Amino acid sequence: MEMAYSEPLAHPVEASPLVLRTQSAIAQSVRTCLCHWFPHNFHSLCHAFAVVGSNVASIALNRNYRPVAGLAAIDAGNDQIIVMADERAFTHPLGGAYHCWIESDDEAPVELVDFTFEHNHVYAEANGYPWTGEASPAYLWGPADVVAIRTPLSSLRSGFGKDKIWVSEPPSGTRWMQAHIASNTNAYVQLTSEALAHYRLLMA
Repeated sequence: MEMAYSEPLAHPVEASPLVLRTQSAIAQSVRTCLCHWFPHNFHSLCHAFAVVGSNVASIALNRNYRPVAGLAAIDAGNDQIIVMADERAFTHPLGGAYHCWIESDDEAPVELVDFTFEHNHVYAEANGYPWTGEASPAYLWGPADVVAIRTPLSSLRSGFGKDKIWVSEPPSGTRWMQAHIASNTNAYVQLTSEALAHYRLLMA
């Protein structure tokens, strides 16, 4: 199964047409691959989008990107914030509310990428949160100091917009992501290979 791929403004910073086309192709190739293999729960697989997406972005752009597991909050509109900040999720067998995204891992400025951003309203509805207004952009991609909010969670206020995200990476999230990749290396090699094939077709 594949979802219709709509793409409103995905990042609030200027980029060249080629950069936009490349970013869109990477996002769409990762989505196509994961929707194919996980048609019923792809919207809850932020870890898979982060791992496969960071692999494809690193190869396509010749830059180092890494998957990040941590805490996050999104703006749901109407003065509502959805918080995914249960640090116990990384050690508890039943998991909890956390999020995964991608960050560049080489020269500055650090880029933040989130290929699951358009799932935000789906997550909200599935977990009983109200969602008001338009959906989030298809994906988030831009300088971390522009698209990410780094204030302490206790001082975070609603209304920061659906084109931004609050994130924090605790050490437990870093350890969890490293262990997750190590335990699923073969699967991620296959998924990355398939996503790359989709990407190259889109860019041909």
